Amino acid sequence: MIEVAKQVMALYSQIDQQTRAFQAETQLHCPTGCGRCCENPHVEATLLEMVPLAVELFRQGEAVKWLESADESNETNACLFYEPDPRTPGNGRCQVYPWRPSICRLFGYATVSDRDGQPRFAACMRHKADIPEVVVTIQEAIAQGLPAPSFATSQQIAHLAPQLGAERMPINQALSAALRWVGLNFQMKQTELDSN
Repeated sequence: MIEVAKQVMALYSQIDQQTRAFQAETQLHCPTGCGRCCENPHVEATLLEMVPLAVELFRQGEAVKWLESADESNETNACLFYEPDPRTPGNGRCQVYPWRPSICRLFGYATVSDRDGQPRFAACMRHKADIPEVVVTIQEAIAQGLPAPSFATSQQIAHLAPQLGAERMPINQALSAALRWVGLNFQMKQTELDSN
């Protein structure tokens, strides 16, 4: 389980490096403090993508608290770890930024494949509205070979442990599933240690 978390984090590190390079090349950045994507109640992740966060919450002794919160949430709730800015609507921050899942790392900076298998820039709605000419320029650069992160990386993550990475679900439900899976694995490991 710890090894799976390390493998997922290694792929997250690759995503982060690709995103930083893409940002440097395009000068595209999220508006300061923006958290609109985090307010979306339809963000999905897999259990596998949430394993590194679940391991960290157990390490910090906060797993039970967050499991209770996740179990109390429903599919219309935004991510539990999003902390809105009370002074500025649409702004906020992630409380677990280093352990966020791939969708949170890729959103607004990655490509998807179109019907012809060509990469299409999946810009966020705010960028499309505020700087449409930049979005068009970036898409043209991608079409001409500019390297960009890809949502296909999520498939690489899923291949690390297919039984844990196949099903996408609301992010809080994925957190609950990951906390239960990690907790069960910790419990099984402790039982093995106790019996030896």
